[in-house]
Amino acid sequence: MANSQSNRFVGPVIKNGEIGDAIMEAVYEDNAGREIEMEEHASYVRIKVQRECVIRFDTVADMLGREVTRSDIEANMPALEGFIRVDSQKMRFLASVE
Repeated sequence: MANSQSNRFVGPVIKNGEIGDAIMEAVYEDNAGREIEMEEHASYVRIKVQRECVIRFDTVADMLGREVTRSDIEANMPALEGFIRVDSQKMRFLASVE
């Protein structure tokens, strides 16, 4: 029987603003073929992707038109849902531990 957590929605909560807008656009590009929901609130957006959400730093940089670092994204991410894995190229939010 599959773990009920494996189909849950995961992803970051992102502050509204220039970086937040770029991250939202990047999520659609980096997660093509996955079910994606965006819950917009007054000061933040809750990004929800079924099972796994990938955010590539290069994709966000392309959307912004300038260099972006991991800390730029983290400074605009007050919360998240799921298990997070970060390497030099991307962030991954996972529904279950790998």
